Amino acid sequence: MKRKLAAILTVTLLGGMLAGCGGSNQGEKGDSGTQTSAALAETGTQAASEAAADKASTEAAKDAGGDVTVIRFYGSDGEYNQNIVAGFEAENPDIKVEIVPVDFDNAEQVIKTGIASNDPVDVSFFWGTQINAFTEDNMAYDLTPYLTENNNQWKDTFVPAYIDAGMVDGKYYAVSYQPVIETIFYNKDVFEQYEVKIPETWDELVEACRIFKENDVYGVGNWNGQNHQLLQFAYQNMANDGTIEEFITGKGDFTQCEGLKKCLENWKSVYDAGYWYPGEGALTSTKNQTQAAWYQGKIAMLFDAGSNAGEYEKNCEFEVGILPFPYVQQGGKYALNTVTNALFIPANAKHPEEAVRFMKYYTSDAGIEEIIKSGRLPSTVSMQDKVDSQILKDLLATTVGDNVVGYKQMQGLSSEINAFLQNDMIGMICTGTSVEDTLQQLEDLRQMTVKGN
Repeated sequence: MKRKLAAILTVTLLGGMLAGCGGSNQGEKGDSGTQTSAALAETGTQAASEAAADKASTEAAKDAGGDVTVIRFYGSDGEYNQNIVAGFEAENPDIKVEIVPVDFDNAEQVIKTGIASNDPVDVSFFWGTQINAFTEDNMAYDLTPYLTENNNQWKDTFVPAYIDAGMVDGKYYAVSYQPVIETIFYNKDVFEQYEVKIPETWDELVEACRIFKENDVYGVGNWNGQNHQLLQFAYQNMANDGTIEEFITGKGDFTQCEGLKKCLENWKSVYDAGYWYPGEGALTSTKNQTQAAWYQGKIAMLFDAGSNAGEYEKNCEFEVGILPFPYVQQGGKYALNTVTNALFIPANAKHPEEAVRFMKYYTSDAGIEEIIKSGRLPSTVSMQDKVDSQILKDLLATTVGDNVVGYKQMQGLSSEINAFLQNDMIGMICTGTSVEDTLQQLEDLRQMTVKGN
């Protein structure tokens, strides 16, 4: 009974602390703060519940004569993760892993709330190429000694570009388990039904959208909070005019970025023409709404991460294909980002050594095999040739070629720039803010970042 009362008190106190931290961040996010703080409070309370359950589980194990450490993992609760956890626990009976389901749209805020309350999870999902959101405030644990020990034994198991995605100032803070390739999925059936040519240029993509609209199908689909994927066409422009390195490293004046200007003008024209699902509500469409329309055949081309290839191939009643991003210049360069899904350890995690053991198993052949089975691409060298799904092979095919130019997204420049690109930029353009004013706001954020450095 004492343990139960203690668990209840723990949940109540920690839930209040976490909700309070969410409230303190509310003002920084403007109008979106209310929704974000609610998500933080809800997820914080859930994390507190997990903490209480972990404590009770640990005490029960000790009462039974065992010595078990419970670590919390902020990640997807999908089947592949459950299988990885089960495999790890079988090999490590002294460690129990509790999955705390990740809120991808608010991941950064939720994780920082846990860190600020001194009750973070032990292992957390985040994007490797954006790990500076935590390193700039000393919130991430340095993994370099573990990766480089025994003559780089662990580090050398990864494809270099993927492990380097989690490196900041020569040190490794995140371990990438999966490359995330920005992707256009397309409904092969509707393309064939209406005899639409596979678009190879931006103008051909717009023409395809026009034909689909005439047949009551939306040309493109994308959900609120994921609009940064539409900026892929800006990177295409910058790759072809030779300015991509200048702008992704924060050295260029964004008000003078012709690639961004052209991209924003193009997407406003698509929005104004009603080609973007569901027309007037395109800027606020949720993930569930957009994916439901996709599954129903109402969207011809869906912008999403390549990590969902397996899910779409399995669940769509129509044949799904991978469409390389149309060129902005025929025969020109193809810009390819290097975003990765990764794991990191908060700097004040309670069990860093056990967390490292879990991460090593997660990125072992046994763990990565589960990643591949779920329809996702591997990050390790030994598993690259284990991909046998045709849709994943087609996805990988978009990453190779003499004309491919790799880059890291501008989102990595700062948390503020990330939020602007992710949530605000394209929406501002489509609802009437001029391109010039929008780019000036982005440039103001860049200037703040430069001064901060």
